[in-house]
Amino acid sequence: MNGSSNKVIVISVEEFLNILNPLFQRLDRFESLLSQKFSIVNSTYSDAEAAKYLNMSTKKLQHLRNARKIGFVREDGGRKITYKHEHLLEYLTANELKKKK
Repeated sequence: MNGSSNKVIVISVEEFLNILNPLFQRLDRFESLLSQKFSIVNSTYSDAEAAKYLNMSTKKLQHLRNARKIGFVREDGGRKITYKHEHLLEYLTANELKKKK
């Protein structure tokens, strides 16, 4: 067997659960983070929220919207404007300056 040996360790159910509990806690935190990320990706932003996210004024955001430089949703053909998270990320990506080589 190439010098390796198999060993059997006998532990109680309580000891086994003590080993597993930290893993379960980490999985719970991971699931919570994924849930938060999913809700962010599927959320919409008002003018004020989008402007804050992009660190600009609402007037600048309106200018970008009017120039069609950022995506948006006009709900039911009315006046209410919202922005999807993907609209904001696309704008940031399109305007990102790459590091010089």
